[in-house]
Amino acid sequence: MNTRYEGKAITQMCKMMASVGLIVGFALFLLSFIANNYNKDFFLTIISLGIMGSSMFMFGFGTFMGILTDTFQKGEAKP
Repeated sequence: MNTRYEGKAITQMCKMMASVGLIVGFALFLLSFIANNYNKDFFLTIISLGIMGSSMFMFGFGTFMGILTDTFQKGEAKP
C-alpha cells in the first residue's frame, strides 16, 4: 500500500510546483503589459514566459516520473 503512494506523491508535488509557477508567470506576463516604462526591452515578458515554460516542463517530467515509479513497482510486485 505504501508503494503506490510514492508515485502519487511525486505527481502531486510536481502539480503543485507547476501550478504555482504558472500563476506567478501569468501574473508577471499581465504585469509586463501594464509596466510599459519599465518593460522597454520586454525583459519582464521574457522572464514570465520562461517561468511558465519551465513550469510546464516540470509538470510533464514529474508526471512521467510518477507513472514510471508506479509502473516499476507494479512489475516488481508480480512473482
